Amino acid sequence: MYKNILNNILMMEVPSAGIYELIENGEINNIIPELSKLKGFEQHTPYHDKDVLDHTMAVLDSIKPNLKLRMAALLHDIGKPDCFTVDEKGRGHFYGHHIKSAEESEKILNRLGYDHEFIMDVKTLIRYHYIKEIVSGIKEKGIKRFIDAVGEHRLDDMLELVRADMAGKPNSENIEAVNKLKNMCSEYLQKKYAE
Repeated sequence: MYKNILNNILMMEVPSAGIYELIENGEINNIIPELSKLKGFEQHTPYHDKDVLDHTMAVLDSIKPNLKLRMAALLHDIGKPDCFTVDEKGRGHFYGHHIKSAEESEKILNRLGYDHEFIMDVKTLIRYHYIKEIVSGIKEKGIKRFIDAVGEHRLDDMLELVRADMAGKPNSENIEAVNKLKNMCSEYLQKKYAE
């Protein structure tokens, strides 16, 4: 029952409206109680101008209407509160949040009764969505490892999640990083299949 409610909300034109309503009326606690932790969780970083929940909702609303992508968007930062640290300058960090979020998403989706393939796709997208780790100083070998880890069949979805995640942040450099990643993946695959 809850799975169907969630699926219907995620496929709405503005899915965040449905998720915010579930949070406001407390019904989210019967479906994904972990989402409640994101509300009001300030990130204390110049890379984000929203709390974790509002950032998540911005990503959710800006991603293509595909259930797998929207689920990945909904859960992509679900592990952030568990990874939060503050440095000596008062700046927030979420080291390993992509790994924690991937693990949490698997538990949540198993609990809700999604099938194994769907869960593995969503978990993989979340695990590799963190662009800073992907793009910073990456060379061809790194692109190969990235594509091998994500799987060529998930690559378009992966790039869409990364794009939506960057669109939910205030810095335009992020879009350049997404384009760089897309171009590097494209060049690598063209070279691979030309051989």
